[in-house]
Amino acid sequence: MAVPSPKLELVEVTSPSIEDFEPLLVSTAEQLDTYWPQISYWLKPCVEKAMHGEMSLQDIYEFVKTGQMHAIIAKCDDHGSHEVALVLILETLAYPKLPTINIVALGGHELDLLKSKFWEHVCSWAFMNGARSLQASVSPAMARIIQRYGFNPVYTTMRMDLTEM
Repeated sequence: MAVPSPKLELVEVTSPSIEDFEPLLVSTAEQLDTYWPQISYWLKPCVEKAMHGEMSLQDIYEFVKTGQMHAIIAKCDDHGSHEVALVLILETLAYPKLPTINIVALGGHELDLLKSKFWEHVCSWAFMNGARSLQASVSPAMARIIQRYGFNPVYTTMRMDLTEM
């Protein structure tokens, strides 16, 4: 007697749309470990190309885990995976007269999602946490992008490598 073969059905796999993503302030070690594979994937180009050896992905992981830095992500858990479209790593700077949140790193594939859907929330979170300004040290190309967010040039950062003297 022949065993009937199971009926095969094609299932359409859909990617989440921008509307499916929601912000998350990564606030526990469990959340960090859950989302870290995608967070690190999106931060890797920033660390390798824009940080000039200042820190590694492991450093960022440890700083977020210990609360020295903050990670805000745009994530979607609706499609069976923990998809991250955007990562923002922030640190608090304690200037005596101007409490500031510094953008340490930014990565993802939906940067417009930050501006269109989450930027006001990020700014509100920073303000509620005592910051009165946001800042970022960025390349000229990134400076053009973040000017659309309301950033204005304040300083020009220059660096000299003392190991090459």
